[in-house]
Amino acid sequence: MVDALFLWIMKVGDKIEFYCFSVLEKGTIVEINKDKTLQIACGGVIYPGVKTFKTLPKRKKEVPPWYILKN
Repeated sequence: MVDALFLWIMKVGDKIEFYCFSVLEKGTIVEINKDKTLQIACGGVIYPGVKTFKTLPKRKKEVPPWYILKN
């Protein structure tokens, strides 16, 4: 529920901070997908399927290469 509310507040064109290969980057939301993932443009590259997490999964295999960590 909280993640859904977080996505409703964001809109295309908003600037957002996200982690890309464990480095905090700033990008722009290009698209909000129906499965509640985002497409974020950063440095001329569009990162597809960016998920939002409150806490990262415990298993390292389950952590995607790019993600949003929400406090």
